[in-house]
Amino acid sequence: MLKHKKLLSALLAAVMLFTVTGCGGTDDEAEDAGATTWEETANITATDETDEELYEQAIAEGGEVTLYSISSRCTKVAEAFMDKYPEITCTPFDISTNDLLDKVTREHEAGQYVADVVHIKDEDGSLYNEYVQNKIFYIYQPADILAHIDPSLTGTQTPLYIELTQLFYNAEAYPDGSPVTNIWQVTEPQWKGKILMQDPLNNVGWGSWITGFCVGDTPDQLAAAYEELYGEELVLSEGCANAGYEFLKRLRENEPIFTSASDEVAEAVGTPGQSDPPIGFCASSKLRKNEDNGWVLAPVNLYPTTGIPAINTLYVVEGCEHPAAAKLLIRFMMGGIDGDTSGYEPFNTLGGWPVRDDIEPAEGSVPYEEMNVSPFDPNSIYTEFMTVRDFWQMLG
Repeated sequence: MLKHKKLLSALLAAVMLFTVTGCGGTDDEAEDAGATTWEETANITATDETDEELYEQAIAEGGEVTLYSISSRCTKVAEAFMDKYPEITCTPFDISTNDLLDKVTREHEAGQYVADVVHIKDEDGSLYNEYVQNKIFYIYQPADILAHIDPSLTGTQTPLYIELTQLFYNAEAYPDGSPVTNIWQVTEPQWKGKILMQDPLNNVGWGSWITGFCVGDTPDQLAAAYEELYGEELVLSEGCANAGYEFLKRLRENEPIFTSASDEVAEAVGTPGQSDPPIGFCASSKLRKNEDNGWVLAPVNLYPTTGIPAINTLYVVEGCEHPAAAKLLIRFMMGGIDGDTSGYEPFNTLGGWPVRDDIEPAEGSVPYEEMNVSPFDPNSIYTEFMTVRDFWQMLG
């Protein structure tokens, strides 16, 4: 289930193989400089190349680029890219997260460089710790575009847009606003058996979400929020190392109902005509389906935090045959720099937030800076993931 523990040894072996065989490997001079031959020829660390320069280079290297994406919207991106850059053919593949990682890893190990760009989420820190650190994926960061992105989001990734795991309620049943505002309220008796979510044991993203409550400053924030709500200091149960673990224990004891997908949560919570609907945690992106499905789904900006963000991220694949086109596509998907944001528009929908300060979020969005969100630290999530997951499993 959890890829970062299973794939690490295979990836390390792959890196050793490429070094020995020369597939994406190093020559003597490059080794001395710490850079691989592909890194040098791809000029992957460049930050100041212009769209015009990259377009010319992309044509010279064959006029092709292949995108592996976890979003069906990649087709719209490819069409818009080819409209703007007609001498480049962009081939998109809409693939689930697990299948994408399996496919790109197998291809890379075999020296078959199909994907040039990968669009995915590093929800558990494994992409940074296993793929980036082992030079399977590269972080391309153009300086002119990154000047519009908060540096706290760019230390270990090239972010595209942000989604959240949010609590939702039925706005028809609760016209005066959410019945829950403080996160500890979901552990109260009136919500026993009436909270929907996915099981963290069956989903890496959800496993990462619960881990986020137990690391960094978040446990201290949870403890303070508890005291603020109930007027007394939080007492930790035996086996709970901090307030994050205590929150998870009490949430699990409130018997949440597990679903197989966020859509099921959104439908159960947001369907109109209910007198006593449940509340539920699901992907923030489901908010954009309200109109089409007739839902009355409404999000909650939980205090003190709604959890860690799910940051959609872009990578260049090591050894790819079209690095200039890959960099040009990434620039295009990030909204470019010339005012043409057609490559970003498919992703700028309700329930998602732009990472750039010069791109307005979709109409109806709460500004991201007003959201209560814990920081995503890939190292702490990666390190503590299995500990928190095992704790959740122990809770039954």
